[in-house]
Amino acid sequence: MCGIAGIFNLDGRDVDPAVLTRMTDVMVHRGPDAGEIWLGGAVGFGHRRLAIRDLTAAGRQPMSDPSGRITVTYNGEIYNEAELRTELEHDFGFVSRSHCDTEILPAGYLAWGEKLFSRIEGIFAMGLWDRAARRLILARDPVGTKPIFFSAIGGVVRFASEIKGLLADPQHPRALDSEGLHRFLAMGYVGPAATTMRHIRQVEPGSIVVYDREGEASRRFWQPHRKQGFRRLDEAVECFLPLFEQVVNDQLISDVPVGILQSGGIDSSLIAYSVAKRGKFPLVTASFAEQSHDETAIAALVAQETSMPHRIVPVSEDPHPEDTLARVVHHFDGQVADESAGPLLLLTRELRRNSTVALSGDGADEFFGGYPTYRASRLAGGPGAAIPAGLAGAVGKLLYAALGANEKRLPATALLARFLLGIAAGGRHAHAEWRRYIPDFMLPSLYGPGLRALVDVSPMAGYRAAIDRADGPTMLDRCLISDQTYHLPSGLLMKTDAMSMANSVEIRVPFLDRRIMEFSGSCSLDLVVPARGPTKPVLRNALRRKGASERIWNAPKRGFNNPLAGLLRGPMRQLCDNVFVRSRGIFEPYLQPDAVRDLWQSHASRTTNHAYALWPLLTLALWRSELAGDDLFVRRDR
Repeated sequence: MCGIAGIFNLDGRDVDPAVLTRMTDVMVHRGPDAGEIWLGGAVGFGHRRLAIRDLTAAGRQPMSDPSGRITVTYNGEIYNEAELRTELEHDFGFVSRSHCDTEILPAGYLAWGEKLFSRIEGIFAMGLWDRAARRLILARDPVGTKPIFFSAIGGVVRFASEIKGLLADPQHPRALDSEGLHRFLAMGYVGPAATTMRHIRQVEPGSIVVYDREGEASRRFWQPHRKQGFRRLDEAVECFLPLFEQVVNDQLISDVPVGILQSGGIDSSLIAYSVAKRGKFPLVTASFAEQSHDETAIAALVAQETSMPHRIVPVSEDPHPEDTLARVVHHFDGQVADESAGPLLLLTRELRRNSTVALSGDGADEFFGGYPTYRASRLAGGPGAAIPAGLAGAVGKLLYAALGANEKRLPATALLARFLLGIAAGGRHAHAEWRRYIPDFMLPSLYGPGLRALVDVSPMAGYRAAIDRADGPTMLDRCLISDQTYHLPSGLLMKTDAMSMANSVEIRVPFLDRRIMEFSGSCSLDLVVPARGPTKPVLRNALRRKGASERIWNAPKRGFNNPLAGLLRGPMRQLCDNVFVRSRGIFEPYLQPDAVRDLWQSHASRTTNHAYALWPLLTLALWRSELAGDDLFVRRDR
């Protein structure tokens, strides 16, 4: 896993090596093992290397084929590399020069052209230059596990693994985008193609963006779908078990130590049981003082039953939560506000002491129906549809105001308030509305001149459109696909990438292997989101078949959440007072400073629980402060 950057001057001017070096070096955390640039006249690539496979100099990038026609800078892992290498050797006379998976990319493009990207099984973001065609291709893996940001301004195309890579070029504008901020404040992210910066976009998951003599073009090479082939649970489990074994085995390939992010949930536990016979892979678990958030007891039982070493990281005992948040904001570049990012940052820092690679259960909830929102969407399409929007909104507001001092993970009042507010605002798109951080009824009083024109424009429009265009027979099928194509890459995967790479750790995601995603798409809706009974029946039964005790495979879902309300009122109170009261001018012109102050003071006094509304505001303030070079507090250990 690495950091990549590049420049393409469309007018033919030579790339400035000093600028390219700056763009690359600001991402040294993504690749502390080596850093190089390659110049080809009007195009230049940069690379920061985190050495995982073939640790010799033969694996260094940017890398070209022997003829020099194709050059790539690449971030990721290719799990079917051996299969592709054999085919290239047999059919095209390819001669290996290393054991690095990067080597097959230039050769594969020469052999198959753009079809290469749909043939790769793995996680990747890359820039590829075809000298003969004078073509730049930017590519992102099927589900968007690895990010790639780009801009095209004034005849200059730039790309990088992180926005800070683009902004390292002093000629790149730093203007914020009002519509991006509108989405960010509502969802805690912007979407899989947009950003909070006016000129910066993302390559969409499963897509390529091409720049050549014809201009700019984009093409999609994969997206999830649902065809519902498996209908019997036993039949689905029988098919899933050997497939998952193969996927996990493929993802263990590494020349450096591998660990497991073990939450105690079904997904990471299934990974742990799948690798148990292959070695002693260390399990790393976050512990929370608030017991409604803590899963260490189950995680410890998994470690005991699999006989694997186990480390528990007490994230609630973080002595410097403000500095941890500073690192989170720095590495998110203003694109994500996820309250669980801090614990993940601390978790991967601890994991890095002994491992450079870790397997994670990310994506299982989106593909195997683990979130309670799916059953809520089923309910919304039935009895919920009869609730008048006005009544749902009025009752939802009253329940929201009644949350007060309750700091438990999922109070019943909070769940009902969110359900009713979603019904009121979303109608048939309620599923998207349940992802909100700041409720829509707050926006008229909260928005300032910079956002006021957007008060009546739904920030969930992109999410809603993803639901509408999804290829699925029912609304619930379409909700699943929209989460897989919109919600997952925009929030969770961006968080996992940023927080792991901040500590130079590569995270691999077996549940997001295309073979597993396509298996999920072939399961009937009742196997993914059953109307009653435990969630994720396929995964629970697979875990039971692997010998896990009932306490593990029948454990209720908790999720990896930070106890946010108490964190803001407690260890971070001084920071919040500084941001929301003394320095509240930082929110202008986008938000009303006094309205932000009032929101905070209502939360601080325990009158109402505004934790999720305040979190993106706090993140935005610290990001704007960093952009301006006027940090609101000292940052340690960045």
